[in-house]
Amino acid sequence: MMRTNGITRKSSQEVQIDHLLAEEFECDPNFAERFATACGLRFETFQVREVTAEPSLAGDGYGDLMVEAEKDGQRVAFLIEDKITAGAPPRQAARYAVYAERLRREGWDRVMTVLVAPRSYRGERDQYDESVDLEAVAEMLDSCDPRRRRYRRNVILWALEKKASTGVRNPDPAMHRLHSDYRNWVEARGRGYSYEFPTIKKEYYDGDSWVDKIRLPDFPGNVWLRHRLWTSQKEAAGMVDLIFSPASADDRQLLEFTVPSEAIVSHYGIKEQGVQVSFRVPEMRQSTGFSETVAMKAISAMDRLSGYFLRLERR
Repeated sequence: MMRTNGITRKSSQEVQIDHLLAEEFECDPNFAERFATACGLRFETFQVREVTAEPSLAGDGYGDLMVEAEKDGQRVAFLIEDKITAGAPPRQAARYAVYAERLRREGWDRVMTVLVAPRSYRGERDQYDESVDLEAVAEMLDSCDPRRRRYRRNVILWALEKKASTGVRNPDPAMHRLHSDYRNWVEARGRGYSYEFPTIKKEYYDGDSWVDKIRLPDFPGNVWLRHRLWTSQKEAAGMVDLIFSPASADDRQLLEFTVPSEAIVSHYGIKEQGVQVSFRVPEMRQSTGFSETVAMKAISAMDRLSGYFLRLERR
C-alpha cells in the first residue's frame, strides 16, 4: 500500500519521477528486484511490502521515497532521495543516515540510503550508502506493452533532456583532457580498422562520459560505435556499444539471434527505433585520467563488434 503525507516540496519534474518510481516499486516486482540488485543486494527472493511517498524522517524533514521490503526473510528498507537539478539542502544525506540508523536500532535487518540522480549530478553522492543513475533507472523500467514501456522511460528521459538544455554547468578541463588523450592515443597507435573518432569539442562537462559516433568507412550511415566511459557510480564498468538505428524488425531479429557470446542486446533510442549490442569494459574517468590498458580493452571490444557486424553485412 502506498502512503503519502500530502506535502509538496519539490519541482514538478522530481515529483513526477517520485510518483513513477513509487508506482514501479508498488506494481512491478521485476523492477524492484532490478533496483535492489543495482544497490548491491543479492537474494533468492525479494518482495516489496509497502511504499511511502515523502516519508517523515522522525521530525528531521522528509525523504522522497521509502520502500519497505522482505529479502530472503529479512526486513530491508530503501530511503530514496531523487534529484534532477536542485542542489542538496544542508545536511540532507546526514539526515537520511540518522533516520536509517534509527530504523536499524528498531530491528530492521538492512536499511540503505540511496541517491537516484543523473550521472552528472555530484551533490552529496558519496555520503549515501548507494547511488543509482537515473539513466540506469530508465533502462530498468519495463512492460509487456511497448507503448507503456516507452512512455514510462520517456518520463525520465525528457526530464534529463530538459536538465541538459536548461542546466548551468561549468566546463571540466579534466574531462576535456581525458577525451583529447583518448583520441590522440587512437590516432597515434593505428590499427587494421581505421576508427574515426568524433572531433574534440572546445569544452566538455562533468557528465560528458560518452565517446559517441565512432565509425568505420565500411559502416552504413545508420551504424556506429559508442564508448560509454562509465555507466554508473555503483558499478565500476564502462560499455562499448554497436548501434544500429533505425533498424527494421528483420535486422533486430538477425542481431538478437547471432550476437557474440557475452554480448548484451537492448533497444536503442527514446522511441526504441534501433538496437544496440554491447560489451562491458573497465571504466575510465576524468578523476584518474586516460588509461591505455582500458583503451586497449575498449578497442578490442570495438574490433569484435565491428567484425561481427561486417560479417553479417557480407552474408
